[in-house]
Amino acid sequence: MANAVVGESGFERGIYDLRNRYDPYPMQRRFHSTTCQYPFMGGAAGPGKTLAMIMEQMTACNEFNASDGPQVHTLLLRRTNPKLEATVITRFREAIDPSLYRKFNLTKSEVTWWNGATTLFGSMQYDHNAWDYQGQWLQIGYDELCEFTFQQWMATSAWNRCPVSPHTKKYGAGNPIGIGALWCEDLWVNLQPCHGMDDDQKAQYLAGIYYENGVKKHRDYAYFPATYLDNPVYANDPTFLKNLSAYPAALRDALKLGKWGVAAGYFRGIWDEAVHCYGEGEVELLPYFKRWISGNWGYEHPASFYKHCMDGNGVLYTYDEMVVQHQSPEKLAESVANFAIDDDGSMPRFIGFPFSFDAQRSMATSTMGAEPNSIAARMTPILRKAGIPEPYPSTRDKVGRDTLMRERLEKRIVIGEDGEGHFVEVPNWRISRRCKELIRIMPIAKADEADPEKIEPVNDGSDSPLQGAGYGLYGIWGKPAKIPREVVRRELAATIIEPDSQPTVEQFTELAMAMKRFAADNKPKKRRSRWSVR
Repeated sequence: MANAVVGESGFERGIYDLRNRYDPYPMQRRFHSTTCQYPFMGGAAGPGKTLAMIMEQMTACNEFNASDGPQVHTLLLRRTNPKLEATVITRFREAIDPSLYRKFNLTKSEVTWWNGATTLFGSMQYDHNAWDYQGQWLQIGYDELCEFTFQQWMATSAWNRCPVSPHTKKYGAGNPIGIGALWCEDLWVNLQPCHGMDDDQKAQYLAGIYYENGVKKHRDYAYFPATYLDNPVYANDPTFLKNLSAYPAALRDALKLGKWGVAAGYFRGIWDEAVHCYGEGEVELLPYFKRWISGNWGYEHPASFYKHCMDGNGVLYTYDEMVVQHQSPEKLAESVANFAIDDDGSMPRFIGFPFSFDAQRSMATSTMGAEPNSIAARMTPILRKAGIPEPYPSTRDKVGRDTLMRERLEKRIVIGEDGEGHFVEVPNWRISRRCKELIRIMPIAKADEADPEKIEPVNDGSDSPLQGAGYGLYGIWGKPAKIPREVVRRELAATIIEPDSQPTVEQFTELAMAMKRFAADNKPKKRRSRWSVR
Protein backbone atom coordinates (compact mmCIF):
# COMPACT_ATOMS: atom_id res chain seq x y z
CA MET A 1 0.00 0.00 0.00
CA ALA A 2 1.25 3.52 -0.76
CA ASN A 3 2.35 5.83 2.03
CA ALA A 4 -0.94 7.73 2.08
CA VAL A 5 -4.45 7.76 3.50
CA VAL A 6 -7.37 6.03 1.80
CA GLY A 7 -10.64 7.92 2.14
CA GLU A 8 -13.75 6.50 3.81
CA SER A 9 -17.08 8.03 4.72
CA GLY A 10 -16.85 8.77 8.43
CA PHE A 11 -16.24 6.33 11.28
CA GLU A 12 -18.76 3.81 12.56
CA ARG A 13 -17.15 3.48 15.99
CA GLY A 14 -15.19 6.72 16.23
CA ILE A 15 -11.96 4.72 16.31
CA TYR A 16 -9.24 5.06 13.66
CA ASP A 17 -7.24 1.98 12.75
CA LEU A 18 -3.81 3.12 11.56
CA ARG A 19 -3.02 -0.20 9.89
CA ASN A 20 -5.99 -0.09 7.50
CA ARG A 21 -5.33 3.32 5.98
CA TYR A 22 -1.65 4.15 6.31
CA ASP A 23 1.35 2.02 5.52
CA PRO A 24 4.27 3.68 7.34
CA TYR A 25 7.87 3.38 6.27
CA PRO A 26 10.15 1.60 8.79
CA MET A 27 11.31 4.84 10.44
CA GLN A 28 7.73 6.09 10.71
CA ARG A 29 6.60 2.75 12.15
CA ARG A 30 9.27 2.87 14.86
CA PHE A 31 8.18 6.40 15.74
CA HIS A 32 4.52 5.38 16.03
CA SER A 33 5.37 2.35 18.16
CA THR A 34 7.42 4.08 20.86
CA THR A 35 6.04 4.56 24.36
CA CYS A 36 8.56 7.28 25.20
CA GLN A 37 7.05 10.64 26.03
CA TYR A 38 9.45 12.71 23.91
CA PRO A 39 10.30 10.96 20.61
CA PHE A 40 12.21 12.78 17.87
CA MET A 41 12.54 11.95 14.18
CA GLY A 42 15.80 13.51 13.08
CA GLY A 43 18.00 13.56 10.06
CA ALA A 44 17.65 14.03 6.35
CA ALA A 45 15.08 15.85 4.29
CA GLY A 46 12.32 13.80 2.73
CA PRO A 47 11.81 10.60 4.81
CA GLY A 48 8.18 11.47 5.66
CA LYS A 49 8.60 13.12 9.06
CA THR A 50 5.77 15.65 8.67
CA LEU A 51 3.27 13.05 7.47
CA ALA A 52 4.19 10.78 10.37
CA MET A 53 3.36 13.54 12.86
CA ILE A 54 0.06 14.33 11.12
CA MET A 55 -0.87 10.65 11.23
CA GLU A 56 0.22 10.34 14.86
CA GLN A 57 -2.14 13.13 15.88
CA MET A 58 -4.98 11.89 13.70
CA THR A 59 -4.70 8.42 15.17
CA ALA A 60 -4.48 9.69 18.75
CA CYS A 61 -7.57 11.88 18.38
CA ASN A 62 -9.68 9.08 16.89
CA GLU A 63 -8.92 6.53 19.61
CA PHE A 64 -11.63 8.14 21.76
CA ASN A 65 -15.37 7.69 21.61
CA ALA A 66 -17.83 10.49 20.95
CA SER A 67 -18.30 11.08 24.68
CA ASP A 68 -14.62 11.73 25.45
CA GLY A 69 -13.61 13.08 22.04
CA PRO A 70 -14.59 16.73 22.66
CA GLN A 71 -12.10 16.83 25.55
CA VAL A 72 -9.21 15.68 23.35
CA HIS A 73 -7.03 18.25 21.59
CA THR A 74 -3.70 18.01 19.80
CA LEU A 75 -1.36 20.75 18.58
CA LEU A 76 1.05 20.68 15.63
CA LEU A 77 3.47 23.61 15.39
CA ARG A 78 5.77 25.15 12.83
CA ARG A 79 8.08 28.06 13.64
CA THR A 80 6.46 30.65 11.33
CA ASN A 81 2.99 30.92 9.88
CA PRO A 82 4.11 31.04 6.22
CA LYS A 83 6.02 27.78 6.67
CA LEU A 84 3.06 26.28 8.55
CA GLU A 85 0.75 26.96 5.62
CA ALA A 86 3.29 25.91 2.98
CA THR A 87 4.26 22.61 4.63
CA VAL A 88 2.13 21.17 7.45
CA ILE A 89 -1.30 22.42 6.36
CA THR A 90 -0.60 21.72 2.70
CA ARG A 91 0.64 18.22 3.53
CA PHE A 92 -2.45 17.58 5.69
CA ARG A 93 -4.86 18.61 2.94
CA GLU A 94 -2.98 16.50 0.38
CA ALA A 95 -2.84 13.38 2.51
CA ILE A 96 -6.05 13.33 4.55
CA ASP A 97 -9.28 12.79 2.67
CA PRO A 98 -12.00 15.28 3.78
CA SER A 99 -14.35 12.38 4.48
CA LEU A 100 -12.12 11.43 7.42
CA TYR A 101 -12.98 14.53 9.46
CA ARG A 102 -16.08 16.57 10.23
CA LYS A 103 -14.69 19.97 9.21
CA PHE A 104 -11.57 22.02 8.69
CA ASN A 105 -11.73 25.62 9.87
CA LEU A 106 -9.43 27.49 7.51
CA THR A 107 -9.47 30.68 9.62
CA LYS A 108 -8.43 28.91 12.82
CA SER A 109 -6.37 26.21 11.02
CA GLU A 110 -8.22 23.64 13.13
CA VAL A 111 -9.50 20.18 12.26
CA THR A 112 -12.56 18.74 14.02
CA TRP A 113 -12.67 14.95 13.81
CA TRP A 114 -15.87 12.89 13.67
CA ASN A 115 -15.77 12.17 17.42
CA GLY A 116 -15.41 15.88 18.34
CA ALA A 117 -11.66 15.82 19.04
CA THR A 118 -9.62 18.62 17.44
CA THR A 119 -6.17 19.18 15.95
CA LEU A 120 -4.85 22.73 15.81
CA PHE A 121 -2.07 23.84 13.44
CA GLY A 122 -0.13 26.77 14.91
CA SER A 123 3.08 28.77 14.74
CA MET A 124 5.45 30.05 17.42
CA GLN A 125 7.77 32.61 15.87
CA TYR A 126 8.83 34.25 19.15
CA ASP A 127 9.30 32.84 22.63
CA HIS A 128 6.34 34.79 24.02
CA ASN A 129 4.05 33.21 21.39
CA ALA A 130 4.05 30.08 23.55
CA TRP A 131 1.43 31.80 25.72
CA ASP A 132 -0.97 31.63 22.77
CA TYR A 133 -1.33 27.88 23.38
CA GLN A 134 -2.30 27.67 27.03
CA GLY A 135 -4.76 24.83 27.42
CA GLN A 136 -4.83 21.04 27.50
CA TRP A 137 -3.12 19.12 24.71
CA LEU A 138 -2.99 15.33 24.51
CA GLN A 139 -0.14 15.64 22.02
CA ILE A 140 2.09 18.52 20.98
CA GLY A 141 4.21 18.16 17.85
CA TYR A 142 6.97 20.45 16.57
CA ASP A 143 7.63 20.16 12.84
CA GLU A 144 11.27 21.10 12.10
CA LEU A 145 12.06 21.20 15.80
CA CYS A 146 15.61 22.38 15.12
CA GLU A 147 14.13 25.73 14.08
CA PHE A 148 12.79 26.24 17.61
CA THR A 149 14.61 27.38 20.73
CA PHE A 150 14.88 25.24 23.85
CA GLN A 151 12.70 27.79 25.66
CA GLN A 152 9.95 27.30 23.06
CA TRP A 153 10.14 23.53 23.50
CA MET A 154 9.86 23.76 27.29
CA ALA A 155 7.23 26.52 27.29
CA THR A 156 4.39 24.14 26.36
CA SER A 157 5.25 21.41 28.90
CA ALA A 158 2.68 22.55 31.47
CA TRP A 159 -0.12 22.25 28.90
CA ASN A 160 0.79 18.77 27.68
CA ARG A 161 -2.08 17.13 29.56
CA CYS A 162 -5.49 15.62 28.88
CA PRO A 163 -8.48 15.14 31.24
CA VAL A 164 -9.47 11.79 29.71
CA SER A 165 -6.06 10.19 29.13
CA PRO A 166 -2.77 9.91 31.05
CA HIS A 167 -0.87 9.00 27.86
CA THR A 168 0.29 12.44 26.80
CA LYS A 169 3.15 12.91 24.40
CA LYS A 170 5.29 15.74 23.04
CA TYR A 171 7.54 15.15 20.04
CA GLY A 172 9.36 16.70 17.15
CA ALA A 173 10.97 16.13 13.79
CA GLY A 174 13.69 18.05 12.04
CA ASN A 175 16.87 18.34 10.02
CA PRO A 176 20.15 18.89 11.92
CA ILE A 177 20.42 22.60 11.05
CA GLY A 178 18.96 25.72 12.62
CA ILE A 179 18.93 27.59 15.93
CA GLY A 180 17.85 24.45 17.81
CA ALA A 181 20.25 21.94 16.26
CA LEU A 182 22.66 22.10 19.17
CA TRP A 183 20.18 21.45 21.98
CA CYS A 184 18.32 18.80 19.96
CA GLU A 185 21.59 16.99 19.30
CA ASP A 186 22.41 17.08 23.01
CA LEU A 187 19.06 15.73 24.23
CA TRP A 188 18.36 13.06 21.61
CA VAL A 189 21.65 12.14 19.96
CA ASN A 190 24.32 12.69 22.64
CA LEU A 191 21.94 11.95 25.52
CA GLN A 192 23.23 14.75 27.70
CA PRO A 193 21.68 17.87 29.27
CA CYS A 194 21.64 20.85 26.95
CA HIS A 195 22.62 24.47 27.34
CA GLY A 196 19.70 26.41 28.80
CA MET A 197 18.66 23.79 31.35
CA ASP A 198 18.69 24.83 34.99
CA ASP A 199 19.99 22.51 37.71
CA ASP A 200 16.62 20.88 38.34
CA GLN A 201 16.02 20.23 34.66
CA LYS A 202 19.49 18.71 34.30
CA ALA A 203 18.94 16.43 37.30
CA GLN A 204 15.56 15.31 35.98
CA TYR A 205 17.04 14.58 32.56
CA LEU A 206 20.00 12.64 33.96
CA ALA A 207 17.63 10.53 36.08
CA GLY A 208 16.16 9.07 32.89
CA ILE A 209 19.44 7.73 31.51
CA TYR A 210 20.11 3.98 31.67
CA TYR A 211 22.27 1.40 29.90
CA GLU A 212 21.11 -1.65 27.98
CA ASN A 213 23.78 -4.10 26.81
CA GLY A 214 26.33 -1.34 27.25
CA VAL A 215 24.35 1.11 25.09
CA LYS A 216 23.35 4.43 26.59
CA LYS A 217 19.61 5.11 26.40
CA HIS A 218 17.00 7.45 27.86
CA ARG A 219 13.66 6.51 29.36
CA ASP A 220 11.80 9.53 27.94
CA TYR A 221 13.83 10.73 24.95
CA ALA A 222 13.82 8.39 21.93
CA TYR A 223 15.67 9.26 18.72
CA PHE A 224 14.65 7.89 15.31
CA PRO A 225 17.33 8.75 12.73
CA ALA A 226 16.61 8.82 9.02
CA THR A 227 18.28 9.54 5.68
CA TYR A 228 16.81 10.19 2.24
CA LEU A 229 16.95 6.40 1.69
CA ASP A 230 14.14 5.92 4.23
CA ASN A 231 11.65 7.23 1.67
CA PRO A 232 11.73 4.91 -1.37
CA VAL A 233 10.00 7.56 -3.49
CA TYR A 234 12.65 10.26 -2.97
CA ALA A 235 15.54 7.79 -2.80
CA ASN A 236 15.11 7.18 -6.53
CA ASP A 237 14.05 10.67 -7.54
CA PRO A 238 16.88 12.24 -9.62
CA THR A 239 15.42 15.76 -9.30
CA PHE A 240 15.25 15.52 -5.50
CA LEU A 241 18.82 14.22 -5.30
CA LYS A 242 20.04 16.90 -7.71
CA ASN A 243 18.45 19.62 -5.58
CA LEU A 244 20.10 18.25 -2.43
CA SER A 245 23.47 18.09 -4.17
CA ALA A 246 23.25 21.80 -4.99
CA TYR A 247 23.83 22.74 -1.34
CA PRO A 248 27.30 23.39 0.11
CA ALA A 249 28.95 20.23 1.47
CA ALA A 250 28.00 20.84 5.10
CA LEU A 251 24.31 21.40 4.40
CA ARG A 252 24.29 18.62 1.82
CA ASP A 253 25.49 16.06 4.37
CA ALA A 254 22.99 17.34 6.92
CA LEU A 255 19.97 17.29 4.60
CA LYS A 256 20.84 14.15 2.63
CA LEU A 257 22.45 11.93 5.25
CA GLY A 258 21.10 13.45 8.46
CA LYS A 259 24.58 14.10 9.87
CA TRP A 260 24.77 16.15 13.04
CA GLY A 261 27.40 18.80 13.62
CA VAL A 262 28.51 19.09 10.00
CA ALA A 263 26.63 22.39 9.64
CA ALA A 264 28.02 23.70 12.93
CA GLY A 265 28.81 27.25 11.97
CA TYR A 266 30.30 30.24 13.73
CA PHE A 267 26.78 31.45 14.60
CA ARG A 268 25.48 28.03 15.65
CA GLY A 269 23.05 28.28 18.53
CA ILE A 270 22.62 32.01 17.87
CA TRP A 271 21.49 32.49 14.27
CA ASP A 272 17.70 32.18 14.19
CA GLU A 273 16.26 32.99 10.79
CA ALA A 274 12.72 33.16 12.17
CA VAL A 275 13.51 36.18 14.34
CA HIS A 276 16.68 37.64 12.84
CA CYS A 277 15.10 38.01 9.40
CA TYR A 278 12.05 40.04 8.43
CA GLY A 279 10.01 40.31 5.26
CA GLU A 280 8.45 43.15 3.28
CA GLY A 281 5.97 45.16 5.34
CA GLU A 282 6.99 43.66 8.69
CA VAL A 283 9.20 46.58 9.76
CA GLU A 284 8.61 50.29 9.12
CA LEU A 285 11.86 52.18 8.57
CA LEU A 286 11.10 55.77 9.57
CA PRO A 287 12.77 58.82 8.02
CA TYR A 288 14.48 59.96 11.24
CA PHE A 289 16.36 56.68 11.75
CA LYS A 290 20.14 56.91 11.65
CA ARG A 291 21.27 55.41 8.31
CA TRP A 292 24.56 54.38 6.76
CA ILE A 293 25.98 52.23 3.99
CA SER A 294 28.86 49.73 4.03
CA GLY A 295 30.67 47.54 1.58
CA ASN A 296 33.38 45.03 0.77
CA TRP A 297 35.45 45.49 -2.40
CA GLY A 298 35.90 42.73 -4.96
CA TYR A 299 36.41 42.25 -8.68
CA GLU A 300 36.91 38.55 -9.36
CA HIS A 301 35.39 37.91 -5.97
CA PRO A 302 31.98 39.47 -5.27
CA ALA A 303 31.69 43.07 -4.09
CA SER A 304 28.98 43.26 -1.42
CA PHE A 305 27.19 46.40 -0.23
CA TYR A 306 24.56 46.92 2.44
CA LYS A 307 22.24 49.63 3.70
CA HIS A 308 21.76 49.84 7.46
CA CYS A 309 19.73 51.88 9.92
CA MET A 310 19.14 52.14 13.67
CA ASP A 311 15.68 52.74 15.12
CA GLY A 312 14.78 54.67 18.25
CA ASN A 313 15.26 51.60 20.46
CA GLY A 314 18.77 50.91 19.18
CA VAL A 315 17.74 47.97 16.97
CA LEU A 316 20.01 47.68 13.92
CA TYR A 317 18.45 46.81 10.57
CA THR A 318 20.42 45.69 7.53
CA TYR A 319 17.69 46.40 5.04
CA ASP A 320 19.07 46.00 1.52
CA GLU A 321 21.85 44.23 -0.35
CA MET A 322 23.79 44.56 -3.59
CA VAL A 323 26.27 41.87 -4.70
CA VAL A 324 28.10 42.35 -8.03
CA GLN A 325 31.27 41.20 -9.81
CA HIS A 326 33.66 42.41 -12.51
CA GLN A 327 32.98 46.12 -12.16
CA SER A 328 35.61 48.84 -12.39
CA PRO A 329 35.73 51.34 -9.49
CA GLU A 330 33.86 53.94 -11.53
CA LYS A 331 31.19 51.49 -12.66
CA LEU A 332 30.92 50.16 -9.11
CA ALA A 333 30.41 53.69 -7.76
CA GLU A 334 27.54 54.18 -10.22
CA SER A 335 26.02 50.87 -9.10
CA VAL A 336 26.31 51.91 -5.44
CA ALA A 337 24.71 55.28 -6.21
CA ASN A 338 21.73 53.55 -7.82
CA PHE A 339 21.55 50.98 -5.02
CA ALA A 340 21.51 53.71 -2.37
CA ILE A 341 18.22 55.17 -3.62
CA ASP A 342 15.21 53.97 -1.63
CA ASP A 343 12.11 52.37 -3.15
CA ASP A 344 10.28 55.70 -3.08
CA GLY A 345 12.97 57.28 -5.27
CA SER A 346 14.58 59.35 -2.52
CA MET A 347 18.21 59.33 -1.44
CA PRO A 348 18.54 58.79 2.33
CA ARG A 349 20.90 60.93 4.35
CA PHE A 350 23.69 58.48 5.13
CA ILE A 351 25.90 59.41 8.06
CA GLY A 352 28.83 57.28 6.92
CA PHE A 353 30.23 54.70 4.53
CA PRO A 354 32.63 52.20 6.16
CA PHE A 355 34.40 50.33 3.37
CA SER A 356 36.89 47.46 3.20
CA PHE A 357 40.44 48.38 4.18
CA ASP A 358 42.12 47.00 1.05
CA ALA A 359 40.09 49.34 -1.17
CA GLN A 360 41.61 52.39 0.56
CA ARG A 361 45.37 52.09 0.68
CA SER A 362 48.34 49.78 0.74
CA MET A 363 49.60 48.31 4.00
CA ALA A 364 52.52 50.75 4.03
CA THR A 365 50.63 54.02 3.81
CA SER A 366 49.47 56.35 6.54
CA THR A 367 46.18 55.92 8.33
CA MET A 368 44.61 59.10 6.94
CA GLY A 369 42.85 59.23 3.58
CA ALA A 370 42.80 56.88 0.61
CA GLU A 371 45.66 56.43 -1.83
CA PRO A 372 45.25 58.72 -4.89
CA ASN A 373 44.63 55.82 -7.27
CA SER A 374 43.00 53.45 -4.81
CA ILE A 375 39.60 51.90 -5.45
CA ALA A 376 37.97 54.21 -2.91
CA ALA A 377 39.58 57.34 -4.35
CA ARG A 378 38.35 56.52 -7.84
CA MET A 379 34.84 55.87 -6.53
CA THR A 380 34.62 59.00 -4.36
CA PRO A 381 33.81 61.72 -6.99
CA ILE A 382 30.86 59.74 -8.33
CA LEU A 383 29.61 58.93 -4.85
CA ARG A 384 29.87 62.58 -3.73
CA LYS A 385 27.92 63.74 -6.76
CA ALA A 386 25.15 61.31 -5.82
CA GLY A 387 25.10 62.60 -2.23
CA ILE A 388 26.81 59.59 -0.65
CA PRO A 389 29.57 60.15 1.92
CA GLU A 390 33.17 59.40 1.01
CA PRO A 391 33.99 55.79 1.92
CA TYR A 392 36.44 55.36 4.76
CA PRO A 393 38.28 52.25 6.04
CA SER A 394 36.25 50.25 8.50
CA THR A 395 38.63 47.86 10.26
CA ARG A 396 41.35 45.26 9.98
CA ASP A 397 40.22 43.85 13.33
CA LYS A 398 38.68 40.62 12.07
CA VAL A 399 38.16 39.17 15.55
CA GLY A 400 36.43 42.33 16.69
CA ARG A 401 34.22 42.45 13.62
CA ASP A 402 33.21 38.78 13.76
CA THR A 403 32.51 38.75 17.49
CA LEU A 404 30.53 41.98 17.19
CA MET A 405 28.22 40.38 14.62
CA ARG A 406 27.71 37.41 16.92
CA GLU A 407 27.04 39.63 19.94
CA ARG A 408 24.55 41.80 18.04
CA LEU A 409 22.64 38.68 16.93
CA GLU A 410 22.57 37.29 20.47
CA LYS A 411 21.58 40.49 22.28
CA ARG A 412 17.86 41.20 22.76
CA ILE A 413 16.17 44.58 23.10
CA VAL A 414 12.76 45.07 24.74
CA ILE A 415 10.52 47.08 22.42
CA GLY A 416 7.23 46.88 24.35
CA GLU A 417 4.57 44.50 25.65
CA ASP A 418 2.20 42.15 23.87
CA GLY A 419 -0.97 43.36 25.60
CA GLU A 420 -0.96 40.55 28.16
CA GLY A 421 1.92 41.81 30.27
CA HIS A 422 4.66 39.87 28.48
CA PHE A 423 7.71 41.77 27.24
CA VAL A 424 8.30 41.70 23.50
CA GLU A 425 11.98 41.34 22.61
CA VAL A 426 13.73 41.49 19.28
CA PRO A 427 17.38 40.85 18.33
CA ASN A 428 19.74 43.81 18.37
CA TRP A 429 20.51 43.06 14.68
CA ARG A 430 17.83 42.14 12.14
CA ILE A 431 18.26 41.44 8.44
CA SER A 432 15.80 42.01 5.62
CA ARG A 433 14.98 39.03 3.42
CA ARG A 434 16.17 41.18 0.55
CA CYS A 435 19.69 40.36 1.73
CA LYS A 436 19.60 36.88 0.22
CA GLU A 437 23.34 36.29 -0.04
CA LEU A 438 23.96 37.38 3.55
CA ILE A 439 21.14 35.17 4.85
CA ARG A 440 22.42 32.24 2.78
CA ILE A 441 25.88 32.29 4.34
CA MET A 442 24.95 33.04 7.97
CA PRO A 443 24.11 29.44 8.99
CA ILE A 444 27.11 27.88 7.20
CA ALA A 445 29.92 30.31 8.06
CA LYS A 446 32.48 28.18 9.91
CA ALA A 447 34.58 29.04 12.93
CA ASP A 448 38.32 29.09 12.28
CA GLU A 449 39.83 25.95 13.81
CA ALA A 450 43.05 27.80 14.66
CA ASP A 451 41.16 30.70 16.25
CA PRO A 452 37.50 29.90 17.07
CA GLU A 453 36.83 33.57 17.81
CA LYS A 454 37.09 34.28 14.06
CA ILE A 455 35.11 33.15 11.05
CA GLU A 456 37.16 30.82 8.87
CA PRO A 457 38.38 32.70 5.77
CA VAL A 458 37.60 31.18 2.38
CA ASN A 459 39.38 31.52 -0.94
CA ASP A 460 36.41 31.74 -3.27
CA GLY A 461 35.04 35.05 -1.96
CA SER A 462 31.75 33.52 -0.81
CA ASP A 463 32.23 35.23 2.57
CA SER A 464 32.10 38.70 0.97
CA PRO A 465 28.57 39.38 2.27
CA LEU A 466 29.73 38.71 5.84
CA GLN A 467 32.55 41.19 5.40
CA GLY A 468 30.42 43.83 3.72
CA ALA A 469 27.75 43.71 6.40
CA GLY A 470 30.28 43.27 9.21
CA TYR A 471 32.12 46.44 8.21
CA GLY A 472 28.82 48.28 8.61
CA LEU A 473 28.26 47.01 12.15
CA TYR A 474 31.84 47.70 13.19
CA GLY A 475 32.18 51.09 11.52
CA ILE A 476 29.17 52.86 13.05
CA TRP A 477 28.43 53.34 16.72
CA GLY A 478 26.64 55.76 19.03
CA LYS A 479 23.11 56.31 20.25
CA PRO A 480 19.97 56.19 18.11
CA ALA A 481 18.79 59.40 16.49
CA LYS A 482 16.51 61.49 18.68
CA ILE A 483 12.84 60.77 18.03
CA PRO A 484 11.16 63.91 16.63
CA ARG A 485 8.66 65.53 18.96
CA GLU A 486 5.86 65.23 16.40
CA VAL A 487 6.44 61.46 16.10
CA VAL A 488 6.23 61.10 19.89
CA ARG A 489 3.05 63.16 19.98
CA ARG A 490 1.45 61.08 17.23
CA GLU A 491 2.31 57.79 18.96
CA LEU A 492 1.04 59.01 22.33
CA ALA A 493 -2.16 60.33 20.73
CA ALA A 494 -2.82 56.90 19.23
CA THR A 495 -2.84 55.37 22.72
CA ILE A 496 -5.18 58.02 24.16
CA ILE A 497 -7.59 59.01 21.38
CA GLU A 498 -9.68 56.46 19.50
CA PRO A 499 -9.04 56.41 15.73
CA ASP A 500 -11.47 58.53 13.65
CA SER A 501 -13.08 59.99 16.78
CA GLN A 502 -13.46 63.56 17.97
CA PRO A 503 -11.08 64.02 20.93
CA THR A 504 -12.53 65.33 24.17
CA VAL A 505 -11.12 68.10 26.32
CA GLU A 506 -10.06 65.46 28.87
CA GLN A 507 -8.15 63.54 26.17
CA PHE A 508 -6.40 66.70 25.00
CA THR A 509 -5.42 67.38 28.61
CA GLU A 510 -4.15 63.81 29.07
CA LEU A 511 -2.10 64.07 25.86
CA ALA A 512 -0.58 67.38 26.97
CA MET A 513 0.39 65.86 30.33
CA ALA A 514 1.90 62.81 28.59
CA MET A 515 3.99 65.08 26.37
CA LYS A 516 5.11 67.05 29.40
CA ARG A 517 6.22 63.86 31.15
CA PHE A 518 8.09 62.77 28.03
CA ALA A 519 9.90 66.11 27.83
CA ALA A 520 10.88 65.87 31.49
CA ASP A 521 12.10 62.28 31.14
CA ASN A 522 14.18 63.15 28.09
CA LYS A 523 15.51 66.51 29.19
CA PRO A 524 19.26 66.70 28.51
CA LYS A 525 21.25 66.44 31.70
CA LYS A 526 23.60 69.27 32.48
CA ARG A 527 27.18 68.11 32.82
CA ARG A 528 28.87 69.23 36.00
CA SER A 529 32.28 70.79 35.59
CA ARG A 530 35.06 68.83 37.19
CA TRP A 531 35.95 72.06 39.01
CA SER A 532 32.47 72.78 40.37
CA VAL A 533 31.80 72.75 44.09
CA ARG A 534 30.48 69.40 45.31
